Amino acid sequence: MVGGQETEGQVVMAKTLLAEHPRIATTDVDRARDELGRQFCPHRLELTHRDGRLDMVHNAAVIGRDVTLNYLRYGGEVRITPGTFDDFFLVQIPLAGTARVRVGERVVASTRSRASIGSPTEPVDMVWSDGCEQLLVYLRRGAVEELAAEGETPAPVVFEPLMDLETPATRAWLRLVHLALDDIEAGGALFRSTLAATHFEQTLIVGLLSAQSSNQQPVAAPYTPCPPIVRTVVDLIEAEPERAWRLAEFSRHAGVSARTLQEAFQRELGMSPLERLRRTRMTRARHDLLAGDPTRTSVTEVAARWGFFHLGRFAQAYRAIYHELPSQTLAG
Repeated sequence: MVGGQETEGQVVMAKTLLAEHPRIATTDVDRARDELGRQFCPHRLELTHRDGRLDMVHNAAVIGRDVTLNYLRYGGEVRITPGTFDDFFLVQIPLAGTARVRVGERVVASTRSRASIGSPTEPVDMVWSDGCEQLLVYLRRGAVEELAAEGETPAPVVFEPLMDLETPATRAWLRLVHLALDDIEAGGALFRSTLAATHFEQTLIVGLLSAQSSNQQPVAAPYTPCPPIVRTVVDLIEAEPERAWRLAEFSRHAGVSARTLQEAFQRELGMSPLERLRRTRMTRARHDLLAGDPTRTSVTEVAARWGFFHLGRFAQAYRAIYHELPSQTLAG
């Protein structure tokens, strides 16, 4: 799970992901560029504002030979220009803030509901906003291309660079990522076995190939963007889930009637705008419970913070989604 939470979109981090697996923390641009260049690939790194300040943190945990999970933030807004990745794929999932990622001729406006995928042969150029934090899933090129070839001669794989985090297929793939993060945060018992780590990596890669369109394996239901009215409201929810939103406000921002908005949400997401808001708040609550200190944090406090004032109903809804009580999550 991302930062310890089941995800319906992405969430603002309350703690640094993979904190027990630090690689580098620095305020020096040259050091950040050189260290990350050794771990990923050579690249250009620059603050975009004259008065900008770097506060870079990179944590990383290796699953096995083919997949590494990374947490990365820069603090201030930065531009990163690596050119081509050459020997790896990189899925970039914003946890906070936004990023503008050019992959080949495509530009992805990446948010907590839209990730980006860089393929080895496609040039990449990106700008991470102030406060942007991302979960990066690094996948070795050879492993991806071998599995995509299905026994034939491997060929270059180029993914559709925009990953919609709202689709059922993508959510299923993210649950695999979440499982890995959970295990790593708990000590990594699952991946101490080379056999288990290899099997999991292959499952993760095949899952990505199945969920995301590519030149080798187009998925049966290729990505189609949500209508602008749905995307507008989803972005509002993700940006301010703590706000006391009303349906009329969503309708006003979307520029349509409440009925039209409701119908669009049901058609595209299978839920109402207010249900989407509730699910996002539940996701944030879970993250806070996982990040919280049980000696200082209470379930009641977290539930109220995200607008759940009936504790019994909150616990029931929470258990239906996460298969445990909020108190069990908090206790760790």
